[in-house]
Amino acid sequence: MSDRQHHHRHLRSVEVITVTETTETPAEEPQHEAGRSTADIAALFDVAGREEEAIRQLDGCMARLHEVQHAKAALKTLSAPELRAALEFRRAALGGEPA
Repeated sequence: MSDRQHHHRHLRSVEVITVTETTETPAEEPQHEAGRSTADIAALFDVAGREEEAIRQLDGCMARLHEVQHAKAALKTLSAPELRAALEFRRAALGGEPA
């Protein structure tokens, strides 16, 4: 195996903020620690303020995932005749031709 195959790749989320210089502004925005402008810091507050909404969305996604997993587990327990009948029922409900 080559050295490349031994490396694990990690994904990370980053936020990109583009800062441009203009000469038309009468007063320069103050720069704070780490070179962030007041607008950059305000943008960070906006992102941080979306945490609760992100958690609510994630909770909803997890609930749907659990529902899907339970349905798949229940389908695995069905007999062949039950599966055929259910597939025929679905096909008819979707307007398909009978098999």
